Amino acid sequence: MKKLIINLICILHIGYMNTQMAFAQSGTREKSTIAQKVSSESHKVSSATQDIKNNMEDASHQITDAYNNMKGIVRVFEPIWRLHTNRNSGSAATGSGLTNTAIQNKQTTEADAQVKEAIDQSTANLDTLTVGEVAGSNKIQEEDQLNVNPYYNADGTANLGSQNNQKYGCFLNVLKAEIMDEIDVAGNSKAVDLIFTSTSAFNEQLPMYAFLTASYAKHDPFAYNYFKGTKYKDRNIPPATWEEVNESEVAMTSLTGMQFEKIKNNDQLMAAVRQLRGFSQKVESRTKLDGKVIALKTEMDQRTVYGLIYIVNHYGTTGESGYLRIKIKVTGQDSNGDNMPETEMYFR
Repeated sequence: MKKLIINLICILHIGYMNTQMAFAQSGTREKSTIAQKVSSESHKVSSATQDIKNNMEDASHQITDAYNNMKGIVRVFEPIWRLHTNRNSGSAATGSGLTNTAIQNKQTTEADAQVKEAIDQSTANLDTLTVGEVAGSNKIQEEDQLNVNPYYNADGTANLGSQNNQKYGCFLNVLKAEIMDEIDVAGNSKAVDLIFTSTSAFNEQLPMYAFLTASYAKHDPFAYNYFKGTKYKDRNIPPATWEEVNESEVAMTSLTGMQFEKIKNNDQLMAAVRQLRGFSQKVESRTKLDGKVIALKTEMDQRTVYGLIYIVNHYGTTGESGYLRIKIKVTGQDSNGDNMPETEMYFR
């Protein structure tokens, strides 16, 4: 009996051990299965993460490419639209030459008109106006008068006079499409890119029309001959006294007015200018310049300009009324990638 009990205990112990081993093996198999699943899921996550990374890199490259392409097609800047604005006829800035700048000017004009209207209403009761408010109202009226500038026309052209012209200046800042006279140039000679002259000094029967660079007009000992006329009769010409001048280059092109109007972006303008030959410090013509297109480039550390000047009309000859009606296009500089030229980069 005692022996039987001992055998039974042994059998139960062995059964218990077998059960524990079975559970252990089962747990090991389950853990192994879980580990395999975790490993599989981890691989999937890793693969998905790599795909996302690759997609992000591809998207980044696409964005970079798109940005570079965008910068490549920045519209050329037609700065005369910025300068000819007349608050009394804001609708003048229309047509193919209308740029973002013109739209901004129109919005500014409308805002100014609202301010002026508010001030006009306030003046109904002068007792409530301060001295500063009255001064502000007068300032707006003065600015309205100043914006009716005879140098700039409502069709987006500018009037560039010869050196003899009594009304329009002969000095041209291409970057800003700014026409300058002797007073404007004083202390700001570095802004001058070209000088338009008309003289009979070389041949009384055959006038000489010329575009001179500022560097040529200052440094060449015979440049004064291009200035001879009703205003200048000797070597005492303005560029001779300038301390700083631009070293621009100018060339006559075979482009037509229609081709000039078709140029809408930097690539087109740069191609048109860079393929030209014959750049020098001056351009001369014995015939009137109607319909001609002049190219200019300035490549300096502090000033880089590529521009085309379209001479719409040439009026007069060598007298006091001789002048050109011109349009200007300059390469657009885009600092923020919005595909629009930054006007502040031109008007500084």
